[in-house]
Amino acid sequence: MKSLSLALICITPCAAQQTALNFSGVISGTLRGEDGTAIVGGYVSMALRPPHPKRLRQTDWTAVTRAGGVFQFRGLNDGQYSLCAQVPGSTFLNPCEWGLQPVQVGLSPAQPIATVTIAMKRGAAVPIRMEDPGELLSQHEGRTPGAHVLIGVGNDGFAFLPAPVVSRDRTGRDHQVVIPFNSLVKLVVHSSFFQLSDAAGIALPKGRTTSIPLTVPAGQQPPAIRLRVTGAGR
Repeated sequence: MKSLSLALICITPCAAQQTALNFSGVISGTLRGEDGTAIVGGYVSMALRPPHPKRLRQTDWTAVTRAGGVFQFRGLNDGQYSLCAQVPGSTFLNPCEWGLQPVQVGLSPAQPIATVTIAMKRGAAVPIRMEDPGELLSQHEGRTPGAHVLIGVGNDGFAFLPAPVVSRDRTGRDHQVVIPFNSLVKLVVHSSFFQLSDAAGIALPKGRTTSIPLTVPAGQQPPAIRLRVTGAGR
């Protein structure tokens, strides 16, 4: 009798835990610039917000926009979804990194299909010149333990975004970071191995993080930030 009672008690709660999965949902959309221009070749990432059904195996997806900036995700279960976008090599800002305003979409049995438009703002591409006349970077990076330079910015979500290298030559290399206009952003520079200095020749504290404030007014071209490698070794 006790076993039967336990089984009967479990019927309602257990049934509630086994939420039906339908996989009939569809989210279609268009990726555009703030001026309405369609963005082709952009990456749209989507994540299902918790709580997740236990039997659901996939909770995030990625799509590349096609002609007209269109994208589509199919075979989705009911729930709330967040969408972000990025366009590598461009000045478009990911709305989930700057402004923290991801697009939110809900699917339900009553509304299994949704259409959205993601609008991306343009930012300022800040050039960063890392002068290395002694070619110390090429001599040590990837060869000497701990020989690296950390350079990038913190975004609105307090995440670090590295400034990628866009070109190299014998006397140094060029980095670039895209930031919002009219916003105060801090450029972070750190190295425990290389001795660096700023454009005025003032040495940056070795082994400590240096923060350089950046602000680019709307409509203006940001000036290049110049750094220099003057030494290497612990």
